[in-house]
Amino acid sequence: MRMTESVQLFKLTYASTPSGDSITPAPTKSIFAEKKSIRMSEFYQAFASRLSPEVMFIIWDDEYNGEERLVWNGTVYKIDRTFATKNRRLEVVCTQLDDIKTNLSRLRDTVQIWHNTFVLNSMNERSPSTSLLYTVQAEIDYKGGGTGLGEGETVETTTNAVVTIIYRDGITPDMFLMIDGNRWDIEFISNPYNHNETLQLTVRQVTP
Repeated sequence: MRMTESVQLFKLTYASTPSGDSITPAPTKSIFAEKKSIRMSEFYQAFASRLSPEVMFIIWDDEYNGEERLVWNGTVYKIDRTFATKNRRLEVVCTQLDDIKTNLSRLRDTVQIWHNTFVLNSMNERSPSTSLLYTVQAEIDYKGGGTGLGEGETVETTTNAVVTIIYRDGITPDMFLMIDGNRWDIEFISNPYNHNETLQLTVRQVTP
């Protein structure tokens, strides 16, 4: 095995605010690696999540410290997962970042994420209240059909949906979404393949 390819490893610093997320890359080191093709199992896993990992790099395990990005020949890759092998080596499976950006471009809807809080009332007692946590871009996949009103017109009648948003820390099932003025309770949260790129929220509309 010959580690002749020069790559750079980057760590990311995340910061979340109600107005949006900021992600700052910071290079940590330049190292040498061996470039290899990915396994077929990796290809099928990525295909299921609409991504396409293209390369695998072999590096020394003591040169990796949890970095999230890798740059090779001027192309930026997201590090999807790592596997330890014999002889102190590490397999690093990567997805080209342009593929991830294309995947996130599907998020063309807007939803609000609300959470439950407690406030002090006039009697100095804690009363339940709700407040807006985030307004985020999303893709809404309604699970059901619609009823026709007339030619070319339908009304969505389903009360179930899967909402995909950009990954955010701290989203929990006790929160709820507001979509077009209607409340949708979160029933299940999925982080596809633990990529930390998107969250899929299975939601049900609350009937007034």
